[in-house]
Amino acid sequence: MKKIIALILVLILGITLLAGCGDEKKPDDGGDKTGAVSDKTDADGGSGNTADGDKSSYDGSSYGIDLASTEVQQMSETRATKDKLSETVTDWLEGNTMFLEGTEMGSRTYKDFVDYIGCDATEYKYDASYSARFYTWISEDSDNSKLGVWFKEIDGVWCLAFTGATNL
Repeated sequence: MKKIIALILVLILGITLLAGCGDEKKPDDGGDKTGAVSDKTDADGGSGNTADGDKSSYDGSSYGIDLASTEVQQMSETRATKDKLSETVTDWLEGNTMFLEGTEMGSRTYKDFVDYIGCDATEYKYDASYSARFYTWISEDSDNSKLGVWFKEIDGVWCLAFTGATNL
């Protein structure tokens, strides 16, 4: 029961932070008038992923996901262990759930998470209410053990903004 209450409080704090820091996208910065971000493609028809692993452009879209869709989309079938996801929260993120722009942790990208956890996220959806990309890693040990991570666009790079964990 304490974990449920703590999770609810964390989510409320995170939503408050994202709502206070959010800014609406303008058509000239990659978004449409509603704030949704378009899935830009490069000259080769790709999503901007680079072969050299440039962390600012890797977003997991090689799974054929629509980065602008608010529907939950399946990504990788490879899952991390519950212990690895728990270690990510307690050690790598130092138990924090909200991350300030410009800080070391607040500058982490999706690729940084993939490199640390060892696999891509299990699910993806675009959270239009916060103009954020939301990735979920689901544990191989239990579908109820999850790590959710929101990334906000800062100067053209999608950076860590907020995390939430369930049953880790």
